[in-house]
Amino acid sequence: MHLLLKLAYDENRIIITNDKDFGELNFLQRKPSVGIILFRIHDQNVRVKITILKNMLMKYPEKFNRHFVVIARKRIRFIPMEKIA
Repeated sequence: MHLLLKLAYDENRIIITNDKDFGELNFLQRKPSVGIILFRIHDQNVRVKITILKNMLMKYPEKFNRHFVVIARKRIRFIPMEKIA
């Protein structure tokens, strides 16, 4: 997981995941990240997640870079990341 986070950071990419451990790496262990989108939806249907993500990107395009985004069924949280490097 550390290597994936580093690779995404080096390539200026945002991680999309179901794994809460990325929040710990970013906030508690202070590992740098461009952005992380965490899906907290029990439905594992990829089409549902893609639809939600497309809608979010169109509605809030500026809110994904340098944010930890938590997408749940009825709530979306945008948590700004502090400068970590």
